[in-house]
Amino acid sequence: MADEPREARDPHGELSSETRTVNPAGSEAIKWGAIVVIVLAILYFLARYVIPLF
Repeated sequence: MADEPREARDPHGELSSETRTVNPAGSEAIKWGAIVVIVLAILYFLARYVIPLF
């Protein structure tokens, strides 16, 4: 069961007509967490090195 692909299946075990992979909530949290870290790093760089030049 752990080796099966994470896809939408109907109760009979067949692939549904609209095949889509299941996206666990953890991956969304990791994605947005990474975006926040990148934005904070850019803001830190600007505050530390770019703004003092003006």
